[in-house]
Amino acid sequence: MKRLHPLSGAVSVGRGLLQGAFFGVIAGTTLTGVLGLPAAAAPLLIPALALVLGGFALARYYRFTYEIEGDTLRVESGVVARQSREIPLGRIQNVDARQGVLNRLLGLSVVAFETAGGAATEATLDAVNQAEADRLRRLVQRHGETATEPARAAETDTDGESTESSDTAPDEGAQPAAAEPGARTEELFQFTLRDLLTFAVVSVRPAAPVLLLVGLPLGIDILTRVLRFNLGLVGGGSSLSLAVLEAFGPPRLVALAVLVGLQFLVAALVLSVALTVVEYYDFRLVREGDDLRYERGLLRRYSGTIPLSKVQTVSIRENALMRRFGLATLAVETAGYSGGTQESGQGVAIPMAPRSVVYKLAGDIEPFGELDFERSPTRARRRYAARFAIVAGVVAAVGYAVDTFLLESGFWWLLLGLFVLVPPAAHLRWRHRGVALDDDVLATRTGFWRQTTRIVPYYRVQTVFVGRSPFQRRRDLATVTADTASTSSILGGSARVYDVDDERAAQLRDTLRARLYTDLLARKADRDG
Repeated sequence: MKRLHPLSGAVSVGRGLLQGAFFGVIAGTTLTGVLGLPAAAAPLLIPALALVLGGFALARYYRFTYEIEGDTLRVESGVVARQSREIPLGRIQNVDARQGVLNRLLGLSVVAFETAGGAATEATLDAVNQAEADRLRRLVQRHGETATEPARAAETDTDGESTESSDTAPDEGAQPAAAEPGARTEELFQFTLRDLLTFAVVSVRPAAPVLLLVGLPLGIDILTRVLRFNLGLVGGGSSLSLAVLEAFGPPRLVALAVLVGLQFLVAALVLSVALTVVEYYDFRLVREGDDLRYERGLLRRYSGTIPLSKVQTVSIRENALMRRFGLATLAVETAGYSGGTQESGQGVAIPMAPRSVVYKLAGDIEPFGELDFERSPTRARRRYAARFAIVAGVVAAVGYAVDTFLLESGFWWLLLGLFVLVPPAAHLRWRHRGVALDDDVLATRTGFWRQTTRIVPYYRVQTVFVGRSPFQRRRDLATVTADTASTSSILGGSARVYDVDDERAAQLRDTLRARLYTDLLARKADRDG
């Protein structure tokens, strides 16, 4: 059994010593004040707790071992309660590696093994050197290729010496093993600085406004100066008080609110650009044999693999601004794993590229022909119009109440202009929803502001069902859902065909089932052959 890199143990012990000393300071200060302990006892708690947590970190390091035995990854851990996990290599969907700032300086990587059992990480090695991380990734990759190619599996079984040597763990200081002779490496995509900045501007991150709001208390001085500057612009002086705001009339209050809102949006955009640049700096995508491998990150470096043989869904995303310039994002999802982070979304294979490049790579991953999307019947558009009209009515009613009891400006009726937007909004939603049935894949499309085209091979479909809400039944409409084994489906991101005719929904369900069985039988015949 192998242990983690010694530097990883040293970092863990150092972190434990610092945490113990910190808690010792807090505990000593609290106990001397509450329990009346002598002041001389407080400093003794600092080294005592530091030694306890540092010793526990050292014991945890020595008790954590791992090894690849045949077709199984075995991991043993735990100090008080021992745990032993055996993970079949065939169940591992992805091997991801990440490096924080300290790990990059030390040449270490945190390796995470993801299985098809869900979105949680099955096992994490924190941390090993780069050579060991590459070795583990290649072993998992080679096992996947062996399982999917009977010819290579036969060669591996007959070459016992080669198999034994490949599973023998090298020393921590060993150099990375040579790549497989038959494995080809091809660079598919790389971000230039101009591409990165363009992507950062056109892709707004929803987390940016939230982080800005959370961080406002930390920048209270800057916020105060900005508010005083805004008061001076609208003619209220530079004094910040409730009395000044009460003296404002409704027009100046509205102008102040609009000014603050615009400044907040600009600050959120700047923060979004910074987050995107930090996350996707030096992004590159290469193809190694039957896997896609990506690397990205400025402060923290990420590296992960996407096995093409286990891809469940291919998604093409285009927000309104990206569509205007002919750009798109490509994301792939494997069973039980999205291939990405919480910040980056799911399985981003290409953050941004021309649509032709994105569709070409999507066709290489899952072959499909020209997609001719079929829209919902026009009565679905009337359903969307009714829904948006209800939303506009609620907003107008709330605006009327606020203006009547608080502002007393008399301009609440301006909110009635929202009803003018109802017909174009309903039309755009109807226009950007559709379904296409190719010989090999099902494709669904939805969304205007953020359009998503999901491409699902028939043999990956797990379940097909038809749903009808009470409002859909009134108009003889239904929604067809095709579930796969990806995390996106588990979280509600399945391929859905919205608001199609009842009879068409039944036809789609029967067609998907028939093509699923046909594809499975054809693939089984190919394997048997």
